[in-house]
Amino acid sequence: MGVYHLMGLGRSVGVVTGPLTYLAHRYQRWNADDQQFFARSGEVRQRQAGQKVGDVQALILFTTREVLKGEVAAFDYVDNPPGCTAEGPIKKGGPMKEVLRRLLRREWPAISGGRQIGEIFWCEVDRRDIRTTYERVVWVVAALAGVGGQGKEMWVNLTGGNNVINAALELAAMLSGDVARMYYIQAEDPAAEKCARYTGENGYWVELPVMPLALGRLSRAIIDLLARNGSLPLGTMYSILQNEYWDLSRGLISAEVLRDEYLAPLWKQGLIAESDGGYVVGPQWELVRTYQDILEKARQAGLNIGDLARQKSWLEREDL
Repeated sequence: MGVYHLMGLGRSVGVVTGPLTYLAHRYQRWNADDQQFFARSGEVRQRQAGQKVGDVQALILFTTREVLKGEVAAFDYVDNPPGCTAEGPIKKGGPMKEVLRRLLRREWPAISGGRQIGEIFWCEVDRRDIRTTYERVVWVVAALAGVGGQGKEMWVNLTGGNNVINAALELAAMLSGDVARMYYIQAEDPAAEKCARYTGENGYWVELPVMPLALGRLSRAIIDLLARNGSLPLGTMYSILQNEYWDLSRGLISAEVLRDEYLAPLWKQGLIAESDGGYVVGPQWELVRTYQDILEKARQAGLNIGDLARQKSWLEREDL
């Protein structure tokens, strides 16, 4: 099972090809450090058999209509040797799809795990609309996560595109809990920013923590209970949970345990609040709920990524 990389894309080809060449370098070298780098990827049986894991199966690129239609061209870039910053040879940009196809076909075999055909999904988003952009990102995440199955391994690259695209990617990763890895590609100087391949190992790949906000079943039940009933005192809430949610509350041996282990963390996050001697839904939940509802709708659709591309005009699949 290969990795699906979700990336924002503006006008720089290097934000896509750079990390792929970096991964290919480490995948082909495969020393002890590289094996540790890819250690969380793939299936247990693959790792136990000593097979390489972490190869790239597909790219999902989130970008604007102008980029997809070639109305704005990709920037000129430098065709640098892998692992080095160079100032030439300079290659002309052009329509992004054409430029990326050419570069990816050259680099893909080294990181594709022997697959003859790679996949690219071009996802059109509005770089000024966080709500719509997030919605499209979570439909993709839900399709890759799989319904009732193990799902695909997803890594998110937060380098390309604009703040709206990257905020949507990060929010989807936090709320879904389905993204395995987030990273950023750091260029050391303006010359490195123009390079199509990775420019060096030290400081190039920056690992970012994935901090999921996905709520446990009991925490979500508490919020739903408050949303239905309004303000509830601690004792009343404990009694309802014991009687109506007994399957979720087996570890709640007292109202104090409920308060200290469940209500206190929810209060600190602003998901619940204290009011008139009881607890109510907090302001942060009202903010989160809108985005959580979009995610749940996408999950309930039960589509895989191929089905999604066939049904949604904003997502286009292409074989590489």
